[in-house]
Amino acid sequence: MKSARTYLFFDVECANCFGGVGKMCSFGYVITDSCFNIIEHDDIVMNPQSEFDWYLLKNGGTSLAYPKDYFLSQPPFPAFEEQIRSIFMEKNRKVFAFGALNDVGFVVSAFERYRFQVPRFSAFDVEKFCKKDGEIFGSLEKRCEELGIDNSDLIAHKSSDDALMTMRLLQAYARREGIFVDSIVLNEDFCFSVSDFLKKREAKRRRKEKKEQPALKKKAIKSRRFDSRTISFDS
Repeated sequence: MKSARTYLFFDVECANCFGGVGKMCSFGYVITDSCFNIIEHDDIVMNPQSEFDWYLLKNGGTSLAYPKDYFLSQPPFPAFEEQIRSIFMEKNRKVFAFGALNDVGFVVSAFERYRFQVPRFSAFDVEKFCKKDGEIFGSLEKRCEELGIDNSDLIAHKSSDDALMTMRLLQAYARREGIFVDSIVLNEDFCFSVSDFLKKREAKRRRKEKKEQPALKKKAIKSRRFDSRTISFDS
């Protein structure tokens, strides 16, 4: 008997992405049925076993959903590997994220970093899908505001709440446009897979190798590293 269709909305927060490797510190997710009724909603908080980028700690750590010490008191990723893998690999499940390629990359980084086999999945990019509409643009929070979505009950930078915000955005947008989500997920133009991420990462590595020239080491200065927030393929 075929299992019922479910949707997974997820968001990842990292302590840093130095060297192009995301050090996951929280994995938030929402699982719903095909009518957006919430089945499960949780924030898996973990010790990143790495330093926190300084920009996350400025202004008293307001860019973090929890105190730094709380992250450090939790088990690291291996304690949650099996749970996170099963979340992605459930049969008849469609996966969604806002800025999907980055979040897919963070998941890949976590599994590779601890030498686990990377689960193979694709994620529908809600950001890219809504971007086709000239009226809806900006951050996740901004796009929700433009659609009149009330997120006053959510906590900024909390992975599970960002995942819930992504769900609300897609639900509101689909309602406004009069479309069925089950039909749009078939459009591969808005999907990013683990394979897509790996191909882009390899292409970036080759470009970097080609351009690299011996250079004098520059004096270290306290500044935010260019690769600290996300895994970019623009250079």
